[in-house]
Amino acid sequence: MPTDGSNLRPGEFEITDQEERLWRQVHPAWVHEGRVTSQLFSPTPKDSGELSVTRASVVTAEAAHQHHTDVMGLKSIGVYCVDVTEVQDVGLNAVDDSQVDDGEQRPPGHAFVDYKGVSSPKQQKRRASILRDKAEKRGWQYGPTT
Repeated sequence: MPTDGSNLRPGEFEITDQEERLWRQVHPAWVHEGRVTSQLFSPTPKDSGELSVTRASVVTAEAAHQHHTDVMGLKSIGVYCVDVTEVQDVGLNAVDDSQVDDGEQRPPGHAFVDYKGVSSPKQQKRRASILRDKAEKRGWQYGPTT
C-alpha cells in the first residue's frame, strides 16, 4: 500500500525495493520457551506507531546488532528480519528515516515499519503476529547471543 508521500517528514522516503530485508532487534524479554513473541513486531506507545528496523542494504545484521547493543546500550539477543513485501502484504509501509534532521541520533540505515494508520490494538497484534511468523520461518539472521 504505497503512500503518496504527503505524510512523510522531510528526509523520509518509502522503501520500495520489495526484496529489501529489514533487521529487527530481539529483546530478551520477547523470547518465551524458545519462541519469539509477536511483541517483536508490535510498536509500543513510545514508538508512536514507528517500529524501528534497520535496512539490510546499508548494514549487516551483525553490525546492526553491535550498534544497537554497544553504541546505543540497548538489549538485544539477536536479529530477525522481514522483507518489504511482507510488510506491504499486511497493509503497512517501510519508511527510511535515516536522513531526518530532527536532532535525534539514528543508527546507520535506520527505518521504521509504519503502524501510524493502525489504531486498533487488535489489528496491530494481528499484523505483528503475521510478521513474526514470516521472520520465524527465516530464522535468526544474527545470534542469538547470551
